[in-house]
Amino acid sequence: MLNKRVAMTVCFGLALLSISSSAVWGQTAGSGSVGGTVTDPSGAIVVDAQVTLTDASTNAQRTATSNEAGRYLFPNVPPGTYSMTTTKEGFRVAKVSSLTVNVGTTLTVDVAMELGTVSQTVEVIATTSELQVTNSTIGNTVSGDMLQSLPSLGRDVSSFVTMQPGVSPDGSVAGTVVDQAVFMLDGGNNSNDMDGSGGVYNAAFGDDPAGGLFSNQNNPITSRSVGLNGGQPSGVMPTPVDSVEEFKVATANQTADFNNSSGMEVSLVTKRGTNSWHGSVYEYYLDNNFSGNTWENNQTGTPVPDWHRSWFGAAAGGPLIPKDILGGKTYIFANYQGARYPNSETFNRLVPSAD
Repeated sequence: MLNKRVAMTVCFGLALLSISSSAVWGQTAGSGSVGGTVTDPSGAIVVDAQVTLTDASTNAQRTATSNEAGRYLFPNVPPGTYSMTTTKEGFRVAKVSSLTVNVGTTLTVDVAMELGTVSQTVEVIATTSELQVTNSTIGNTVSGDMLQSLPSLGRDVSSFVTMQPGVSPDGSVAGTVVDQAVFMLDGGNNSNDMDGSGGVYNAAFGDDPAGGLFSNQNNPITSRSVGLNGGQPSGVMPTPVDSVEEFKVATANQTADFNNSSGMEVSLVTKRGTNSWHGSVYEYYLDNNFSGNTWENNQTGTPVPDWHRSWFGAAAGGPLIPKDILGGKTYIFANYQGARYPNSETFNRLVPSAD
């Protein structure tokens, strides 16, 4: 029996240190946008109305003014829940709450103002899903709540990609080759286009559902090849469930600001710090006591080789600077994930007899 360490890794599994302030709004590929038209009771456009967008998690605000066509736009809005207030002299304050902004989408919110004074407020609660009418992109968004609810063997977001409409089990879309799939992380390219090895980070495409594992062709635990030579695209950086706010899979008609391939595009957005501290700690453990022996080992009376897998990590986010200092508008989020895969193997060899 030969003992060897087949994979021992400490994934800086998004050991990203995500620091944000209210003045920084991210890149297009990792954000959404909010826009619409401001009108009066007769349907005529309202010019120079002040529109304020407030982030529910941090209370950060952005302000826009309706133009000569009554239009306003907030580009590069991080995914999350927002409220919006519109004011104009001679009209009541119009407030819309519970607006949900998703990655890669434009939320259209048209504001119909009512005559009155600015001391009066008309509040509307957004309760229905927004129909995407600004582009023809075909895709689906998976929220953070869904990520926490869905089972994932490897605790990696990539294991949910092939569950989306239009994505085949081998990671191809509409007949495109699998290496045309693009992974975007907070607006940056996270695609592992050069890897062809047999022992790399597995993004859970193909016949291996265990996203987040470090597989190897000769590893009896996984015994599947990964990387592009195995027909499985992957991301360079691991994406643990606890680090991702949401992600979108675009399978067709991507817009010009996103599209740089003929395959699907996966846009992931990491979590942000909020006004209060939140965090999580986890470990998932599996060993040889949960697996059966091979036929060859049973014939020779050899026990199941010793091995175990251990996934562990922690995530935390909150205000980096107290509210009393500089307004408390700087936030931090960090995630760490480690993995251990010590393993033993049994080799059978034919040797000449003593005779």
